[in-house]
Amino acid sequence: MRVSILGLVVLSLAVIAPSVGAQQQAALGRWLSESGKGVVEIYPCADKLCGKLVWLADPIRDGATAVDRNNKDAAQKQRPLCGLMMLGDFRQLEANRWGDGWIYSPENGKTYRANMTLDGELLKLRGYIGIPLLGETQTWTHADPKLKGC
Repeated sequence: MRVSILGLVVLSLAVIAPSVGAQQQAALGRWLSESGKGVVEIYPCADKLCGKLVWLADPIRDGATAVDRNNKDAAQKQRPLCGLMMLGDFRQLEANRWGDGWIYSPENGKTYRANMTLDGELLKLRGYIGIPLLGETQTWTHADPKLKGC
């Protein structure tokens, strides 16, 4: 009887695992931020999702490459925004939902806890402090493939 139950559990995991991976694939790719100022490429990192800034509407500021000037850490203020890791540690909670992640805002130099939900062709990111109720949601759309790197 134990062997039958163990076999059933292993078979169930084998059936569920590919569908979870397929759901994660839907969030991968390049996403245009709600403001239209940047494109973040979401990619797998270990068993989670991460994202880096790959396009900026304004890559040159004050005659030089845009940098992370609002970062609270003085040592980080000169790092280029292009290629900057903007989100990470998102683990899949269920189909089309990821949580326990973080998102960085170069506009104010702060990092927030975050959740992501794929709603059809839209990616909804909710950054928050403490609990999701105390947060803000942004809706991202698929980026135009014609937008080249920054």
